[in-house]
Amino acid sequence: MKNNEVFLKFAHQLADSIQNEINNNFRALDNWKIKPTKNNKRPQIVTKSDINSEKIMRRLINREFPTHGIIGEELGSENELSEFVWVLDPIDGTKAFVAGLPVFGSMIGLMLNNKPILGLIDQPITKDRIWGSKQGSFLNKKHIKTRKYTSIQNTICAITDPAMFLDEDELIYNRISDNVLYIRHGTDCWGYAMCAAGTIDLVIEKDLELWDIVAASAILEGAGGIITSWSKKEAASDRSVIAAGNIETYNYYIELINNK
Repeated sequence: MKNNEVFLKFAHQLADSIQNEINNNFRALDNWKIKPTKNNKRPQIVTKSDINSEKIMRRLINREFPTHGIIGEELGSENELSEFVWVLDPIDGTKAFVAGLPVFGSMIGLMLNNKPILGLIDQPITKDRIWGSKQGSFLNKKHIKTRKYTSIQNTICAITDPAMFLDEDELIYNRISDNVLYIRHGTDCWGYAMCAAGTIDLVIEKDLELWDIVAASAILEGAGGIITSWSKKEAASDRSVIAAGNIETYNYYIELINNK
């Protein structure tokens, strides 16, 4: 318990440490470039603020917890076999950041023996911050819980990009679309955050990496939600994720996904 309090306080310090870097470069036209890609994959964008923010957080982690590992989207892994590993995505929602839309977030997660135990998502423009662990989840210091089940017809779903479901998974996307109240696109990390806060019922995505989901997993589970891969294993273990506010919603959509 004491360790969790120490680690949570430090996660807040990490988020605070990069706010100026992000705020000062939001809507800057010279802050980004296109990453080279292989095998005709879709272009990826990286910003100077992504890289600078991760460098800032890595320095703080190495100074405060030198035995801990780090896995980051921009700068790779170090000591990733350690008992404790910090998982960093300095700007989740880079496309939103580059487009000048304040729907991105800094994701900071901590794993113990490869299991998410703590997560924090910060939005420095709107000043929203959400965090969570087994001790509970909070949005702007207010204790939050996921939404209780009412009906499938009232389900609000978040999917960051429908292009995740191109080709062989287009049928799954259509099934989801036909069985929810509506789908909200472009949410990135805030889809999971708002599922934890009880305003969204469901998130279904694929093509995710570890840094996209560790913080979200801890926050969502701390608020009473369920999050796994489509095969009911660890979230994003096969790059797929389903997150739901309650077991009734989870059971309905996991069956819908796997009913091929």
